[in-house]
Amino acid sequence: MKHLHIIKKQVLILLVFSILTSIMAIIHGIFFDLEFAQIKRLTIEGLILTLIIVFPAVIFLEWVFDLNNKKKFEELEKKIKKLKKKK
Repeated sequence: MKHLHIIKKQVLILLVFSILTSIMAIIHGIFFDLEFAQIKRLTIEGLILTLIIVFPAVIFLEWVFDLNNKKKFEELEKKIKKLKKKK
């Protein structure tokens, strides 16, 4: 059950990060690229559309970087089980 709570917390943090990243991406397009036509994207609809792109990308990146961690945890669990059997 604790594992599920951690996953929910991670998804919530990634969602908040994605929202902030979406806002920053829109602002970057407006101010640094000087494309003022993109200011219409700074609406709720534009934020949601940008979020639909950013959030799955962040989830995918989290999954990719977590692959190595899963391998390490599996190795550690095997070692722990071996040590418990020896006792």
